[in-house]
Amino acid sequence: MSKGGVTLEDFSGVVRKPPVAEAGDTALAEAQLAAFDKGYREGWEDAARAHAEEQKAIGSDLARALDDMSFTYHEARRAMLCEMRELITGIVAKVLPFSLGGSLGPMILERIEEAVKSRSEVSVEVAVAPENLARVAPLLQGEATIPVRLADSASLGPGQAVLRFASAEEIIDLDAVLTGITQVVDGFFEGQAAREG
Repeated sequence: MSKGGVTLEDFSGVVRKPPVAEAGDTALAEAQLAAFDKGYREGWEDAARAHAEEQKAIGSDLARALDDMSFTYHEARRAMLCEMRELITGIVAKVLPFSLGGSLGPMILERIEEAVKSRSEVSVEVAVAPENLARVAPLLQGEATIPVRLADSASLGPGQAVLRFASAEEIIDLDAVLTGITQVVDGFFEGQAAREG
């Protein structure tokens, strides 16, 4: 066949046959494919194993850190409660009795005034511990609106007083209040210690 001066060869009659693979080539290709598959699988298994080990190590580190934090928190809480107990027990044992002792006189006056208003009492006898007589006497005689007869009673504690009116008797017991506060404080800290244990 010729076109404008160039002659081209005609291949239309030639039938091309696919190249025939030799038996050795096929076995080599299959071996290479099997080796590739095996390497691919082993690579995935190694990657999965490494990932699992990494996750396990991260989990262990996290658990250890949480344990350390928990231990530190409980230790700090226990130390703080111990120091708070000493402070509050000291306040209850030393400061509170002094404060309550100073409030006995005003509390007696308050009860007398309430009795005068609500029951129209006209006189009262007040009994206190012997050591409170000198402290309470000037207050009652200068401030009470009804006549007050003051007596001492050795059976009363420093935070106690008995008010005897014509129609009733009242007891002021700051010692019992102090004992109650002490019990509440002790109970609170013992309960906290039991929770920690």
